Amino acid sequence: MDLSLRLLRHGYDAVAADRAAHGVPPDAGAHATRLVGRRAVVVRSEAGVRFFYDESAAERKGVVPPPLGWLLFGRGALHGLDGDPHRDRKRVMVDVLSADGLGPMVARVTDELEAATTGWPGREVTVHPTLVSAYGRAVLRWAGLDVDDERADMLARRLAQQVDGFGFAGPAYARGWASRLWWDRWASRLVGDLRSGRAGVPDDAPAMRLVRGIDGDDRTAAVELGNVLRPTIAVSWLGTFAALRLAGLPQWRERLADPGEELARMAFAQEVRRTTPFAPVLAARATRPATLDGVRVRRGDRLVLDIMGVDHDPARWEAPHEFRPERFLTHAPGAYDLVPQGGGHPAGHRCPGESLTLRVLEATLRVLATVPYDVVDPGVDLTRMPTTPRDGLRIRVPAGAPHRSGRASIPGSA
Repeated sequence: MDLSLRLLRHGYDAVAADRAAHGVPPDAGAHATRLVGRRAVVVRSEAGVRFFYDESAAERKGVVPPPLGWLLFGRGALHGLDGDPHRDRKRVMVDVLSADGLGPMVARVTDELEAATTGWPGREVTVHPTLVSAYGRAVLRWAGLDVDDERADMLARRLAQQVDGFGFAGPAYARGWASRLWWDRWASRLVGDLRSGRAGVPDDAPAMRLVRGIDGDDRTAAVELGNVLRPTIAVSWLGTFAALRLAGLPQWRERLADPGEELARMAFAQEVRRTTPFAPVLAARATRPATLDGVRVRRGDRLVLDIMGVDHDPARWEAPHEFRPERFLTHAPGAYDLVPQGGGHPAGHRCPGESLTLRVLEATLRVLATVPYDVVDPGVDLTRMPTTPRDGLRIRVPAGAPHRSGRASIPGSA
């Protein structure tokens, strides 16, 4: 069976099922298969991950089929570029998403979540849509877009639908494309207003810096604007798993609620990313031959990065299938050992929003740790991509539950 079909059938367990079907040992560093009808080599060893992120050995352009790539990233997006065009555009994206400038956005996330959780006692709440709304309001206003709550929630839902559809999950895929087409039209008009000055957005606002830094027409800039806003909203999938994990580890609550325990929250966030990555694989194309872990790679072969395999590799992680945040309190993972959002050097194809993801999860944990709650249904469907706990994680918050502010002083939030 083609690996693409296994991904549709098995989701996050697809590569493990493919490896077993080919009679490949579970600890193998690489194996050959087929992806969308073409020969492919799945990699997960350090040598394989290094090859995947070596720009002289692998390229991205045209690898992800348009029905998937254009839905999630947009036509002509950074994710499908290589060489100088990729480096030049990524420089703009990294500048906008620099860690030094994220403080105000993280502060907004904290404010939105604290406002939402204040009304939780005595109610049953669904976590995922709550996070979509909070993250959406925060990132849109951080970007400099003047939108009220109702408009911000609508835009956040549109962007979340694009994320939810990328796994070809029936109606979600159709909703995702409807939202993608709507977004491209709306954002293209917005970019025109930004570039002409009609939008009245300050020159130093992130949205303005982005669209003026991107070479290309309004549609291309609109695509990349979405690729800055949407990943923040996509963190809601990880945030929902963070809420689930927190419910199962009550001994961590007091520590995570302590404003001074940022390291503990970051460690918890890293473990959420490691155990429940957004996607199970990434793809590229080999531009030169090689031999990886005894498997021959030919020029033109598809390369598949086994994210689940890398992040659950017993050679890299002790007890890899156990959730142990403490492993990150004293251990800084290597660039090729923890790859939930890609690996390698940040200047290459590693996700430019990785630091943003960690900061948003850290803020989310700080607030959630102050709210006592029980999970209604902890079930997770690993065949669904992307997945969340069932029904978006419904929780019950007892009436009269104490609510303590998780707010801490955030650098750059003034």
